[in-house]
Amino acid sequence: MSTDSLRIGFIGAGGICRSRHLPGLAAVDGAEVVVVCNRSTESSERVAADFGIPEIDTDWQRVIARDDLDIIFIGTWPYMHRELSIATLEAGKHCFCQARMCMNVAEAKQMLAVARAHPELVNMICPVPFQLEQYIRDLVRSDLGQITSVELSVVSGANLDRASVHWRERTDYSGYQIMSMGIYAEMLNGLVGPYESLTAHLSTPIAEKTNETGHSVTIDVPQVVAISGTLASGALIIEHHSGVAVDSSGRASSITVRGTKGTFRYDFQTTLELARPGESLQNVDVPEEKRTVWSVESDFIAAVRAARAGAPTEARPVRPDFEEGLLYMRKVEAVHLSATTGQAVAPHTL
Repeated sequence: MSTDSLRIGFIGAGGICRSRHLPGLAAVDGAEVVVVCNRSTESSERVAADFGIPEIDTDWQRVIARDDLDIIFIGTWPYMHRELSIATLEAGKHCFCQARMCMNVAEAKQMLAVARAHPELVNMICPVPFQLEQYIRDLVRSDLGQITSVELSVVSGANLDRASVHWRERTDYSGYQIMSMGIYAEMLNGLVGPYESLTAHLSTPIAEKTNETGHSVTIDVPQVVAISGTLASGALIIEHHSGVAVDSSGRASSITVRGTKGTFRYDFQTTLELARPGESLQNVDVPEEKRTVWSVESDFIAAVRAARAGAPTEARPVRPDFEEGLLYMRKVEAVHLSATTGQAVAPHTL
């Protein structure tokens, strides 16, 4: 890999940025984070001290406008992703945007339009970190035959705390995003293809919580989601998402894909089960070399270096980019539209 020097500005260095992106960038030769910009001076100083970043700022516009930066990493909440991403690309800088992509389809289309206007620049959204994602993609394509049905269940107790309001429970920060539904929408698009049509029902069993100031807050982000529909391939699909499971034994995530030649079940961690016709599900021992290793930061930097060397877009692939992001944002918005209207919605029409 080329070690051409790349200077990076970081805007919004929260949890995954501290645990993944900043350590990942530190391991890439020639990639230097030179400034971090959080919402407060104190927060910026803490990140700078922890990761040896030489400069801080509290004005994101000033950071993006700097002539000495090549890349902007955006780690803010979704409500700022559109504005920051567009400003980054229009300033001639490569753009890495934390998931989820943005608030709604209109914002996603605006982001994609600017990205298409700047094909010389790399744009990327943080991908799904599932260890066996590529392995099961290959499995679906080569071993299962025609896909007949898909069942996705994502259950946790993440929304049970009534004395705390997470930013993901606020539509002014999250838009149409619901829990981790957008992440799994991206995964489904890559694994079994997009929805042709869907019907959704939403519920918020814990409708009020107490915030950090002791005031009662109405929760407007759904905590339980039921989705059913048809994929573009013709397969039927059912999804269940819940953040209010009180039983610890029920808190788990899994996907089951059934085809004419086989069935697999994956828990999004390490357990993969496979059955051929007439067989029961059996554990698959996936070799270590087939497991996906986190390489998000090095992959992005490699794409940027290829772009700087003049490589066309197809020769510097990253995923998901804003094109793929629009696909899952259509599904996210279709869920809300269906629940609001009581009608089936075709995401590709949005």
